[in-house]
Amino acid sequence: MSIYGEWLAATIALNGTSSAAVNLGKDCDFLEIQIPTVTSCTLGLQVSEKLAGTYDDLGEGVTTDTTTGSYFDVWKLGGWRYIKVVSSATQGAERLIRVRGMAQ
Repeated sequence: MSIYGEWLAATIALNGTSSAAVNLGKDCDFLEIQIPTVTSCTLGLQVSEKLAGTYDDLGEGVTTDTTTGSYFDVWKLGGWRYIKVVSSATQGAERLIRVRGMAQ
């Protein structure tokens, strides 16, 4: 069995600051994230115990300052399954952020 989950969309809508909730399919230790060109901001994660639950910030250890350009990064997730990608700034276009969980 692969330690990698499937690539999933965590899209932030035009004029939005948060993606819809994403179910990674299992509890994951790390999150691989593909960050597209975005409006200058800080990106981070919110996590929940349930898909339709209350989402709280995961902490500063998983934020990244971004401007423009597309790149991949790996963030420590700490065993969460349900996530949202959040931006500190309203996005000027729809942003397709791709994510996949990884278990050790």
